[in-house]
Order: sequence, then C-alpha cells, then structure tokens
Amino acid sequence: MNIEEARKVLWLKSNPRALGELLDEGYLTKDRLQWAAQWAYNPKLQQAAKAILDSINSLTTVTEAVEKPETLVINVKDTAIETGISFDKARSTLWPFSPYKGQSMGALVESKQLSLKDLGYAIENAWDQRVRQAATTLSLIRLNQVVQEPVPSAGFVRVISGGRSYSEREQLRLTFLEGVFFGFLGTIWLVLVRWLISSNFQLSANPRSAGVIFTPIGIIAIFILLILVILTIWLVNFIPDWITKKIDKQIENHRRGQEGEDRVVQMIAQALDGNWHLFRNIKLPGHGKGDLDLVLVGPPGVWALEVKNFTGEYRNIGESWHYKRGKNWKIAPKNPSKQVSKNMYALKDFLKADHVNVFVNSAVVWANQESSLSVENPSAAVWRYDRLADELGNIWQGEKLSKSEQNKITEKLTKLCERQKNSSHTEK
Repeated sequence: MNIEEARKVLWLKSNPRALGELLDEGYLTKDRLQWAAQWAYNPKLQQAAKAILDSINSLTTVTEAVEKPETLVINVKDTAIETGISFDKARSTLWPFSPYKGQSMGALVESKQLSLKDLGYAIENAWDQRVRQAATTLSLIRLNQVVQEPVPSAGFVRVISGGRSYSEREQLRLTFLEGVFFGFLGTIWLVLVRWLISSNFQLSANPRSAGVIFTPIGIIAIFILLILVILTIWLVNFIPDWITKKIDKQIENHRRGQEGEDRVVQMIAQALDGNWHLFRNIKLPGHGKGDLDLVLVGPPGVWALEVKNFTGEYRNIGESWHYKRGKNWKIAPKNPSKQVSKNMYALKDFLKADHVNVFVNSAVVWANQESSLSVENPSAAVWRYDRLADELGNIWQGEKLSKSEQNKITEKLTKLCERQKNSSHTEK
C-alpha cells in the first residue's frame, strides 16, 4: 500500500475520517499510528498505519503541529472537513489550560487570546476528546477552511445502573464497622472507669480494706493494677489507631475504584452514541458478593469490562499480574485478567439461560493514567484510559448482533438491574 492509498483509509469508528486529514490536523500522532499498526482490528487500517509510519516525511509530528500551526491547513480548501463536533458546541467548550482555564474557547479565539499555536497544542495534548475536536474546528475556521457540521447521532449512550456498586457497598460496610468498633471500645472504657471509681470508693469507706493496702501483698496488688491500667491505656490508644488506619486504607481503595469507574463511564458516554447500552454494577445470580463493573451492549456485540484504578507500578504478562515493591516484583493480590474472564463466562451463562447464545468479549480498563503499567501477551485485552476512545472505535467491525438479539439482551439486563434496585430498597 502506498502513501496516497494509506491517507484515504478511514480511522476508527469513534472518528471515521481519512488518515490524511487527521494527520494534517495533528490528531494522529506517531504513538497513535503505532497503536493502530499493532492493535487495529481492521487489516486495511493496520496496513495503512504501517505504511505511514514507514514514511517519516509524510508524518505530521506533534512538534510541527505546535511550532508550525500553518501545517493544520488542508491543501484543498473547498473540501468540507468533518471534525465530529458542531460549531456551536466547539465555541461553548471550556478551555482546560492556564491562564484561561474554564473560559469558552469561542470567546477566547474571537478575542485573539488563543492563537493557532495554542489550538495546535490543545489538539495534541488535551485529554478531553471534545476539547481536541473543538480546537480542530476553531483552527480550521480561522484558516478559512470549510467545516462540515456532523451528522446528528443516535443520541446518547443509555446508562442503566443496578444500584450501588460493590465499592460503594464496601465503603458503607467498613464505615459502619468502624463506628461499631469505636462504640464498643468507648463502652468498655466507660465500664472500666466506673469500676475503678467504685473500687476506690469502697476501699476508702472500709477501714479494714484500707489497712490491707499498706501490706506487702496490697502494695504488689496496687503495682500490678497500675501496670494493667497503663497497659490498657496504651492498648486503647494503639489498637484503635492501628485498626482505623487499616479500615481507612480499604475505604480509600474502594473510593478510588469508584472514581475510576465513574471516569470510564464518562469517557464511554462521550465516545459512543444511542446505539449502545451501558449497564453498571450488575450482580448476577449465584455470582457471589462481587459485581460486574460495566457491561456494554451494541451492534458489534457484548463486552464485560473490569475497571481498575490501582496506584503504583504494575505489569501484566499473559494471565499473571505483578506489582513492584522496592526493586522486586510481587504477585498482585487481585488478578484483573482472571476477574474479567470469570465475569465474561458468568454473563454468557446468564444470557444462555434464556436461549441468548452470544459471544461475550472482555477487557480490563486501566483507569489510572498516573500509575505505570506494562503489558505483554495479555490473556485478556487491556485498555488504557488514554486510549479508551480509540479502543471503543476499534470494536466497531460491522453489526454482529441483530436488533432482536440486542433487544433480548438489554431487556434481560434491564430487568435484572430493576430487581437489584427493588431488592436493595426492600432491605433498607
């Protein structure tokens, strides 16, 4: 495949435009092309990405996009370019960088506070896909390039929740246990203080008992009692602190996991449209106390997603997961590949019970961009958050599920979510 043919090949479903256009706009970087050359499901896209990578002269790098904003110009200005966002939405999008953070991009461009160089920087470096699209649209308009309004989509992803997630339930449970523990400890402390006061009062009121205090046995008894009191005070201070730290750490881990899941849901809602259903916190019958983080149902198929927001340095080789402690690698206490595989088969069996025989795909979504993760020959697909939009575009490979199959699956999962919610309300 030559360069001209490669530039005409369309990118992923999340941004279905010619590679040449995306290169000229600075959307496609060398890093993205390398990912497509290795992981794109479409063989034609893989070949095109490899062909462009082999031709360094035809690649518009990040540096060129920022230092030479004129490279954003498309050669044929009469050709309408679709950027995936309307002009009004582009203008109302908030600028994410200082010193104009939080101000509308349209107003900043019109007042010339944002230059083409600034917009070029946003195209390449902004995390939010909408910001990148808005910067592309405003750059092209400023350069007198014809921009085509996007075709109205099928609406928004339909997000259906089964109620509180496992992480939320665990946070509530641990907080309750912490309260019970301190209530119990406080009660014991009050009983002990009351006993000491009562014993002291009885000794003072009884002259015979007071005389015993000054005997050798009495002095030893008092000494032992003081040691026990000091030990009790130390334990009362040490044990709660130790237990609190352990419980608070678990609560923090579950809170972080919930934040990662929420972030992934927001990204999916931005990348997909109303052709998709996204189910959250599904607890399958007989599947234990855990739940399925996310289940994605659309024309290309069904996906069970396990979201992880771990901190630190991790690696995934085959089915094994390790984390780094110091200079050594330790076996991770949780194995996301096994978790998502278990969820995948459980979901498949759940659907099969109603004669819905479909293949269930699976993927681990790595939601923490700040933690390090290396992946080698994974047994389950691993999607990084910064690649999530591309991964979601990559799964669009024709309609593998008929409309009737999609309806059966979504109806069954929707009813399950409703039963979960009703059950949780009844328990309250």
